[in-house]
Amino acid sequence: MNRFEPNFRAGIRPTAAFLAMVALLVLSGCMFSTHSTPQAKSGVLNLQTHDPAANGPAPLDGQWEFYWDRLLSPNDFAPNGEALDTAHYLAFPGTWKGFHLDGETLGGTGQATFRLRLKLWPDARRLVLRLFDITMAYKLWADGKLVAQSGTVGTDADTEIPRRSLVLVEIEPRGNDMELVLQVSNHHFREGGVPESIEIAPPGPLEKDLARQWAISFLFAGCLLIVAVYHLFLFHKNRKLQAAFYFGIYCLFMFGYCTTSNTSLWAANLFLPPLPPALAEYFPLFCYLALGPFLYRFFKSLYPEEIHKAVRYIVDIRLAIFVILLPFAPDYRISQYIALAMLASALYGIYYVQRLMICVRRGHNGAGLLLTGSLVFLLTSLNDTLAHAKIINSLYLLEPGMFFLVSTQSLTLAKRFTHAMEAEEKLSGELERKNASLLAEIEERNRLECEVVNISEEERRRFSSELHDGLCQQLIGARLHASILTDQLSGTKEGEAMASLTALLEASTNDAYRTSRGLWPVEHDPATPGPSLEELARTIAKDTGITVTFEKDCHCVQCTNPNVTTLYRIAQEALSNAVKHACASTIRIELRCFAQGEITLSVRDDGIGREAAARQTSSKGGLGLRIMAHRAAIIHADLQIKDDSNHGTVVTCIAPCTVAATIKRK
Repeated sequence: MNRFEPNFRAGIRPTAAFLAMVALLVLSGCMFSTHSTPQAKSGVLNLQTHDPAANGPAPLDGQWEFYWDRLLSPNDFAPNGEALDTAHYLAFPGTWKGFHLDGETLGGTGQATFRLRLKLWPDARRLVLRLFDITMAYKLWADGKLVAQSGTVGTDADTEIPRRSLVLVEIEPRGNDMELVLQVSNHHFREGGVPESIEIAPPGPLEKDLARQWAISFLFAGCLLIVAVYHLFLFHKNRKLQAAFYFGIYCLFMFGYCTTSNTSLWAANLFLPPLPPALAEYFPLFCYLALGPFLYRFFKSLYPEEIHKAVRYIVDIRLAIFVILLPFAPDYRISQYIALAMLASALYGIYYVQRLMICVRRGHNGAGLLLTGSLVFLLTSLNDTLAHAKIINSLYLLEPGMFFLVSTQSLTLAKRFTHAMEAEEKLSGELERKNASLLAEIEERNRLECEVVNISEEERRRFSSELHDGLCQQLIGARLHASILTDQLSGTKEGEAMASLTALLEASTNDAYRTSRGLWPVEHDPATPGPSLEELARTIAKDTGITVTFEKDCHCVQCTNPNVTTLYRIAQEALSNAVKHACASTIRIELRCFAQGEITLSVRDDGIGREAAARQTSSKGGLGLRIMAHRAAIIHADLQIKDDSNHGTVVTCIAPCTVAATIKRK
């Protein structure tokens, strides 16, 4: 099988999903309406044949009377007024930018008045007007009555206060004819006019549509906020998850954009007090432009080799220019820059789609999901752009597109985290198996070490016994014969020689006995000859002249702890160190056991201490200390060697005692 076939199949899936989404959008909304709505002609809109129950709200689209550079009120449209003689017509929804008037082409800024006369359907008694996304300031009169106002209409940027808003106003026509007069001024944005349809309907449909759109917006916003908090919490727990951090910040900015922009009909206004006009206008735009840097960093953290580094500078500079323009540039220049920035966003989307296709071909984890989400988001953005330009008649789909993109990004991270957790579990399992094997090896080594020590001690015991029963007895016999011969040869030269031989044999016998006693301590086995800790203390005191005392406080009359032999060896080494290096005059040995699972041996001297001894010998510990530590580790004892506060050194060894105290002290 071709080695590229799995990657090719992986690339087919997102492409197929994209084509399916195209077909779905075309069938569900990206085409013109199946029923035609009346269009205004020469400032008159005839709705007498419109059925709001069957066709829904009626858009007031078509030719409105257009009075450029004039802010007129209904009183100016009296039969003898001059406004009637100077009317032009501008198609709604639309902008006056580029409109040809008396041989001139209008710009984006200025002020104007619009007028429309309606012929309503027969039972039109109470109506609701919907004005949406008029970014400038406006006033609206219905039959001479002011019914809606947003911001403050002015003749220049200083006198005008723009405000984006969604207005639903209830009106009662005086009959089947109604006149609408609309003042609009724009001195802050790129284009002036009415970009969205003004709709009219009986009470109910427009309110329900608004509630439905807000509900969907809050659903999307809530999901974005939960996803953002979740991924930021993941990053807080593990700072290596850079993708989770960038994605969490990306979701926060998207949350800010969705709740404060016209995509959600300014849903945040339901809970927050009205923001200053400048902040209400530019905060969602800032959030929109801030999406780019964090989306780039998210993709870069996932696929560092496929995403080019130069793109980061472009998206960062785009945001930086916007921030720099805010305090200095006029509003209409900022509006023009935003249009260019949105065009750049479309190019970024195409770039990401192309790079994600490469990731899919290379078989990268999660690339297919991200490619599908990016394609759908790009398509919904294109749909909204075409719908806003009235090229197609479709619902705005940016929020569902954003939600789909965020969902695929979340699924991608979840998939990567799942793979990471599976790999971690696999490594943990392998580590546990290796740890178990290592523990088994350590236990086996400890068992062998204990066995070696036991064999060594057994050989010591055997050698001590053989020395005691063999050589020592023979030396005693030889000394006795020599004593007899000394007595028999008393007063002769041979008698003097035999006396010297007798003394030598006696010293050799004593040395042999000391060696035998030093090889095997049998305090816990009274049936076997050998030295005890008490006898060890007496021997050291006799041989060195140092005062050595022994104190024993045990719960049992006779200690049967198998670790006593090792404790004896540790005490033996501690006494040897105290005699050789500590310059001690007094040594105290203590052995204590209170049937609480521990037996404690301590050897305390009044010498010069370890540090002074180390300075004298130019060493911080020799073979003896390492042997003591090794012996303590074999029996799982805690060995501590430290200087006493009153000079000298204290060696303490606490060993486990699992022998039941069956013989109580009487």
